[in-house]
Amino acid sequence: MKSKEYIRNRLNQISNAFPELIFRYQFNENTETHLIEVKPLDTYQTNSVYIQYEAELGFYFENEFFPETILFISEDSLTQITESEFTIQKKLYEYPFEYLKICYLCC
Repeated sequence: MKSKEYIRNRLNQISNAFPELIFRYQFNENTETHLIEVKPLDTYQTNSVYIQYEAELGFYFENEFFPETILFISEDSLTQITESEFTIQKKLYEYPFEYLKICYLCC
């Protein structure tokens, strides 16, 4: 499996566990670095379960695909994604307000 394919597969798995997250990806050929932007910032910084997923992905990746590296960034990082190659975002279903009001009254 190629490195980009591996990253996409793992990010999809993480996205299934954390559907509120948005991942954007870009590869920097000059530094052989895979950039992954994670939003929203609060989950990226404070969710210990997510942080463990990220650490495991990074550890495995750097052992399997050396000399390539992986760098997770947030929306306020100095390093930014300028041309995203792909985005992973689960669609969270939003119920119309009237539906929620009916469910609340019925239950």
